[in-house]
Formats: sequence, structure tokens, C-alpha cells
Amino acid sequence: MIEADVKGNLSLCLCIHIDGDSGGECLVMSKLMFIENEWVGSSAGKEIPVYNPATGAVAETVPEASRDDVARAVDAARDAFDSGIWSRLTPADRSNVLLKVASLLEEHLDEFARLETLNTGKSIKQSLNYDLPYTVDNIRFLAGATRLIDGVAMNEYVAEGTSAVRREPMGVVASITPWNYPIMMAVWRAFPVLAMGNTCVLKPATWTPLTTLALAELMHKAGIPKGVFNVITGPGSSVGETIASNSKVDGIAFTGSTEVGRRLAEIGAPTLKKISLELGGKAPFIVLDDADVEAAAEGAVVGGMVNCGQDCSNSTRYYLQRSVKTKFKDALLSKLKSVVVGDPEDQKTDIGPLISDSHRKNVQGYIQLGLSQGAKLLLGGGIPKVKAHEGGFYIEPTVFETDNENSAIVKEEIFGPVYTLIEIKDMEEGIRKGNDVIYGLGSSIWTKDVTKAMRAVRDLRFGTVWVNEHVPIPSEMPWPAWKQSGHGASMSKYCLEEFTYVKHAYFDLTGAKRKSWYYQVYGSKE
Repeated sequence: MIEADVKGNLSLCLCIHIDGDSGGECLVMSKLMFIENEWVGSSAGKEIPVYNPATGAVAETVPEASRDDVARAVDAARDAFDSGIWSRLTPADRSNVLLKVASLLEEHLDEFARLETLNTGKSIKQSLNYDLPYTVDNIRFLAGATRLIDGVAMNEYVAEGTSAVRREPMGVVASITPWNYPIMMAVWRAFPVLAMGNTCVLKPATWTPLTTLALAELMHKAGIPKGVFNVITGPGSSVGETIASNSKVDGIAFTGSTEVGRRLAEIGAPTLKKISLELGGKAPFIVLDDADVEAAAEGAVVGGMVNCGQDCSNSTRYYLQRSVKTKFKDALLSKLKSVVVGDPEDQKTDIGPLISDSHRKNVQGYIQLGLSQGAKLLLGGGIPKVKAHEGGFYIEPTVFETDNENSAIVKEEIFGPVYTLIEIKDMEEGIRKGNDVIYGLGSSIWTKDVTKAMRAVRDLRFGTVWVNEHVPIPSEMPWPAWKQSGHGASMSKYCLEEFTYVKHAYFDLTGAKRKSWYYQVYGSKE
């Protein structure tokens, strides 16, 4: 089990006992990095604090990797790849290792959920009922899907020879993950890499490394070969950029902000690294006059408040056809007033705090911008008082109404539980305005008319369009990034292809010394 011993909310001691005996040997301390299947501290002796967002107190410290630590991790991954110890295993053998990890994670799901809530501030009911079970399912899907990846069936596209396509691993991939879904994004960004035979250096977000470090111990216990999977910790501006710029790294898998994605693309450009990016989002939520308004309002509460609004699929722009606007607004406000903001470890809590004080100030800045740019505040906007958690980074669900389509709260990603209601006259206006942002991840249309739904699916310029729903992403389906939300796809078989190179193999069928077409280059046609 995982034991969290919090004394005065000042320190966290993390131990994993795979045998299930809480009195057994402590296998790993969370304050160490995982390099070459060994637990190591920073060679420079530096550490960085990890906070509990619900209290604002330091929960743990982890190493701040030095340049030497990064180099060691990358060298380990390079040597492991070049040796073929992982890449030359059969897909079934790699799959079996990942399936063991999924089973171990499932065995310790409760403990990981508690640790995830401690480190992120998200509600325990979300960690326990969504994040962790879904992550287990993600691993199992990827483990199975890697056995089905293939090229084009052999055929004679040239009369004298047979052609075939192979998909082969890229090499070493730097996986850099965000703070909003630490354990899930570790899987989304590292496990497709591993499934396809690559090796990986994974850097979790500075604020939320704990469950990723715990995951590394499960990888070790599942039998991952030495150097194949490495976890290092530290700031993205130093550690992340150092990994990304290393010439021995062949690719980058990143989920995070559009600004950082641009920076990683710039860093990877000199060596033309292959980059998979899932970046910011600004999802439109379009409600037409024939929609089930009650269902739409329920979906809106979840769509705008999921993970306390810290989600790139988070719906913050609500385009409402005139005849249903008032009814939808009233229903939404009524439901949001019943939302429980509080201690994330309490099963009754709907949303906990934001990730940090600096992020809360950023969200508050957008609320002030909304007011200064003419939006009408309908609900929230303040900091709630949460008993025994006065130092936590809480904020109230906030609802605006505006007709200023160019305001910051309409155009820019807020990453918090801030709703903006905008009136539209018809579906065409909703789609036009919905598309008018730089982002292209998620979107939704709410209507009972199948023709309108199909047209919206066609015309909305987003990688995902939900109809009468918002948020679900099954493991089998892609989460594609369009426009400045990045490129490539997370999950599904398509995410596996992201981390391969395509190779054409040609086999001569004639056995002739001089082929029939050689005259085109030299000599004469015989």
C-alpha cells in the first residue's frame, strides 16, 4: 500500500509496499528520481517543494535535476534503445509488462487516488472514480493495441517486386507532462512511447510529481528493463528545456500550454525532433433552441467545472440561442449554487482548490478583465471560506454574461471554473463564433435535430465534437489537437503511430542481374 504520513501538513513520507503489508519494507521514497532503475537524488543536492493546494503547506520535497542528471537519464535511455533490450522485444512481450503495471496500479488504486488528490487538490471522488480507473483502462488499451499496429499489406506495386511498410520505434522520447492530470498524463505521454518500443525520459510538472514517481516503482516491479523508463524532476524552464535540446533525444511528447509548446518546437527545430503536442483549449458549448435545456445545463456544470476548470476540454464559452438563453441561464445558476467547494478529501466535495496561489491570481485576473471589458457578473468571482483550509487556493465558480466577443474571457484560455454566456441568433452564428479562436481541441453542440448535429460535427473546427454531451474521451478514440492546440492525437491507435517512423521495404522478385527498367538510367533497352 501507499502510506501518506502528514504531520502538521508539512511533510509527506511516501512508501509503496507491493506485498500489501503496511509493515513491510519501504521500497521507495518519493523524494528520489528514477534513473537506470535506480532511485537517486540530485547530483547538485538541490530540492524543490511540492505543495498541498488544499492547505497551501509544503507536502514534500523532490530533487531538482541538474544538467548531469538529465544527461545521465538521456544516456541511459539511449543505451537501452540502441541495445534493443526493449525495442526488439515482441509487441506481446512489451504488452505484458504494461499489463502488469495496470494490474499493480489497480491493486493500489485507492492509495494512488489519495496521493493524487493530496498533490493536485482535485476532489477525491474524481480521483477515485474517474482519474485512476480511467488511467488503468488507458494502460490496458495501449498494451493491447500495440499488438495490432501494422503497415500496409505486401503487394506488387511495381511488377517485378513486392513492397511492404513497417512501423518502427523512433528512439528516445522526452515526455513532459502537465500538472492538471499527473498520473493520467504520465500514461498518455509515456506509455504510447513505450508500447511502440521507444525508450523514455519522463519529466512530470514541477508542482505535481508524486504519483508519477510512485508509478515508476510499479514500472520497476513489473519488470521494465534498465534505462527504458526514467523519471526526473525539476522546472520545465531548465530541466525540461535541457531534455528537449539534447541531441540524443529523437522526439518530444508534451501536454501543456500553447506558449510552452511553441518553445519546445523552437528548441527541437535544430535537430528536427518529431514533436507531439497537446496544448491549450477554449471549448465552445452551443445550445440550440430545440435542445433539452435541463440536460444541457447539467452538462454545462460538469463541462465548465471538471477538474475545477483546469482542463483543456473545459467549456467556458456558452453560445445560447435566444429562445433558450434565459431558461438555460436560470438552470445553470441554480445548479452552480448547490456546488460544494471544500476539502478535496471529503467525498461530499464537488471541487477543491486550484493548483497554486499564482494560478488562482491568474484566474482572478481574468475575472477582473471580464468586468473591465463590460461583462456582467452573474455569480461568484470571489474566494470562498473553507473551514480548516484557510491557506488553500480556492475560488468560487464564476458566471459572466457578455456580448463582447473579443473580450479576454471569450478568446483566451482561463483554466478555471469561469463560465461566459453569449447570445446567438442561430446555429450558423454559434459555429462561426465557436470557431473564432486559436484553439481546436474540444467542442459540443446541444440539439435534438440530427441534421443540425451532423452539420455542426462537420463545420466545427475542433478535434472532438460532442453531441448532447461534453468531456468523455474513451481510450479507443483519439483526442486530436487542431490549430494552435497542437498536432497529433492522444489515446486511440493514432497516438501509437505518433511515436513511430514509417519504413518502406522492397523485395525484388526476378532474381535478374539487370532489371527491365535499368535502361532508363544507362545502357539501352534490350
